[in-house]
Amino acid sequence: MIDGSGSWALRLRNGQAVFDEFMEAAPFPISRATLARRTGLSKPTVSALVSDLEDAGVVSLIPPEASQGRIGRPAAPYALVPDAAVVVGVDMGATKVIVGVADLLGRVLAEDRIETASHARAAVDTVVGSTTRLLAGLGKGHLLESGCVGVPGVYRPRPDRVEMSPNLAGFSDLPIRAELSERLGVPVTIENDVNLAAVAEAEAMDDRGGLDFVAISVGTGIGAGLVMDGRLYRGGHGAAGELGSIDISGVTDNRAGRQTLEDLASAPAIRRRFRHAIDTGLTSRLERDAEVSEILLAASSDDEAASEALGIAAEAMASAVAWLCWFSDPARIVFGGGVGSNPIFVDAVRSRLGGYLDETPELVASALGSRAAFMGAISTARASVRTTFVRGRLGR
Repeated sequence: MIDGSGSWALRLRNGQAVFDEFMEAAPFPISRATLARRTGLSKPTVSALVSDLEDAGVVSLIPPEASQGRIGRPAAPYALVPDAAVVVGVDMGATKVIVGVADLLGRVLAEDRIETASHARAAVDTVVGSTTRLLAGLGKGHLLESGCVGVPGVYRPRPDRVEMSPNLAGFSDLPIRAELSERLGVPVTIENDVNLAAVAEAEAMDDRGGLDFVAISVGTGIGAGLVMDGRLYRGGHGAAGELGSIDISGVTDNRAGRQTLEDLASAPAIRRRFRHAIDTGLTSRLERDAEVSEILLAASSDDEAASEALGIAAEAMASAVAWLCWFSDPARIVFGGGVGSNPIFVDAVRSRLGGYLDETPELVASALGSRAAFMGAISTARASVRTTFVRGRLGR
């Protein structure tokens, strides 16, 4: 780290280093001596930067606890002020939009869940309107600093478009990042929703399983987020993980023609297969228009039609998971989404995976459930604050 405080650019660079340490330490306080040691800056430089951050309302002094019998004055630690700024995280799904405002610690302060409109532009309007309402409800002291929006498709930074989004139309002529950044007045990151789910799952893991794993979201659509050596893998064109589009024809019926994983294992596919099973004479205690959660529960108690629907979906998913394992060898598969986070679905896939692999990875249902992408968006927005926040405060 370059020391000194002679130029504006150098001051910002050093301030960024100090702020990063506060973000890493949060919610715990940190002393100026520790900051100097970790950043490599001199103590006078650190003291000056901490004072600047304190004046800007970014950090605050934590009164040291009285210590009996201690000689000398204890170090005065400082801590990040959690509500010095807020971020917005969004999961723009095919059936719902989750919008939430969080503080710098990642704590969600306000949240809104809205049924998704049928068009991407309407969904963008929903995000802007919801964010505005949530911020107004929190009061004037909460300044929005950054945002992140998860989308059900592949985001191309150039030309700022979302592609491969069959479950939410209207992205083809929508410069989504530019529009949201302009309307919200802050930098907005756009990311694939399952990639964001993988980010959240990795943060939730407390062991080495978080270094090499695949997060698979199963709901209206199907996608995968790949984490290799602790890093999110996007691929050469940002399209890694489009698992729902792979052709698995012949897994269940060689006469059916081309079938993708989404055709067989998504929530709509399970409902279709369940109705078809009833129409072809299999019995069920459920109504024909039962929800997927009801179908899975019935399948666990040997309901004929429900077992047929789950069995086909699980076989298709086991085939796809085996394909993933052959080329990426993950230590763990985390299933999320409305269907994937159901332990009954995970158990059904696990029971079939051994037919494809001699050694199988650990299969688990997400503890975050359908909130994983939303929590990943909050985390990503919070991380992006590091590149904008200090410039906005110390650069004034």
